[in-house]
Amino acid sequence: MAIKYKVIKQPPNKLSTTGKPSYNARACERSRVSLDEISEIIQRNSGLSKADVYSTLISLTDIIPDFLLNNQSVDLGKLGTISLHLSSHSEDQPEDVTWRSIKELKVQFRAGKELKKELKKAHFKRVD
Repeated sequence: MAIKYKVIKQPPNKLSTTGKPSYNARACERSRVSLDEISEIIQRNSGLSKADVYSTLISLTDIIPDFLLNNQSVDLGKLGTISLHLSSHSEDQPEDVTWRSIKELKVQFRAGKELKKELKKAHFKRVD
């Protein structure tokens, strides 16, 4: 199966010397897979019941925020790592950097080597 994309016209960049628009590829026609559907697939591929798998996945989504808020990264093995990152205002002096300097708290996912390897198999299909 191919990853579908469409072409998006971008207005000219302020730094562009040509002043012409540019065109980029954007993924499209995506759908979501629910925890229920994931549980069903894992159940078919394992000896666990669908309820056990679903309960485990729900528990995982419940405990990940606790780990992150305790300043821990969550290593999900071959899948990757989830961690928190901050963005902050720049200050003139180190002592001026306080919690008030923090603009945003972000969750970052870094794919594991195995996941990256599998994604290299991607094929693409343009949708107009």
